[in-house]
Parts: sequence; C-alpha cells; structure tokens
Amino acid sequence: MRKIIHLSALFVPIICELTSKSVTLIMLSAVTIIYALEEILRLKGRRLPIITPFTLRMSTVEESGGFVIRPIYLALGIILTLLIYPNTIAYSSICIGAVGDPVAAIVGRRFGHRHIIRRKTAEGFAAGLATSFSVASLLVSPFIALVGATGAMLMELLDVPDDNLTMPIVAGALMTAALYPFTSPV
Repeated sequence: MRKIIHLSALFVPIICELTSKSVTLIMLSAVTIIYALEEILRLKGRRLPIITPFTLRMSTVEESGGFVIRPIYLALGIILTLLIYPNTIAYSSICIGAVGDPVAAIVGRRFGHRHIIRRKTAEGFAAGLATSFSVASLLVSPFIALVGATGAMLMELLDVPDDNLTMPIVAGALMTAALYPFTSPV
C-alpha cells in the first residue's frame, strides 16, 4: 500500500502539463502543510477524519509513535525537483523516484536472494534500475535516462537517509550534468 503513494507521484508531471508548474507547486505545498498540521494534531491526541486513519494505516509501528515524516520527504523531493530543473528533467526525475524505489522494494522482498547491502538485493536493484530507466526513457534520451536512473537507484541501494527526498534531486542533477556536453553555449 505504501508503494502506491510513491507511484502516485507519476501524476505530478501530468498535473503540471494539464495546469502549470506553479499550480502544481501550490497544490503540493498545500497538501504538505495540511499533512504536517495533521501530524502535529495527531501527536497532541486530536484525530482528523480520513487523514489520520490513512496516515496510521500507511505508517509502520515505529513511525506511528512519532511524527511520520516520510511523506513530507517525498513531497519535498518532488517540490524541489520541480523548482530546480527544467520540466523534462524534473518530470523524468520524479518518475524515476516514483517507480524505482517501489519496484526495487517489491522485487527485492519477493525475489531477492543476493544481498548487496543490508536488506538490499541485486534483484531489487536491477528491477528498480530497469523500470526507472524505461520510464525515464519515455521523456529523455536513453543515455540521459540511464545516468539519472543509475544515480537514483544507487541512492536507494546505499539506503541514504531518506531516499524519497534525495532520489529525484540526485537523478535531476546527474541528468543535467550529463546534458551539459550536448548543450551549446547561449
């Protein structure tokens, strides 16, 4: 169920194109602020209908005892990516994070046998890389997609403290750097 939240990030580029980047940023910021307020209220013993039960259902036992921050990291990663990078790179980066992390987790748990780092498996890494590369290739060249997907999946593999935030930002930075030799000076 938690992985569906990640996959919902695939709608961000669509919403941007249907409305605008500014409208999407305002919507994401508003949802993030409402969520943060809900968490503060929840920790003070006040429950909000729909949001609090959903948060508790999506969180682990360890998370639910404190402020559940991972959704904020996911939203901030998307917001910063939209602010920093041009649309094509931003959209690709968001898609890489949206599919790479959940696919790696699902495949790693179900089919993973070769552990690389702690609970991360070669099978999960390969599946996340292949999927994020495939999705990003729909938006950017295969070379640029491979650079971004590889960087993001390495962040996931190394279990960087919150890869929800870092994956799209790192993917965008690497794709931008990979584009540099191909762009002509203005």
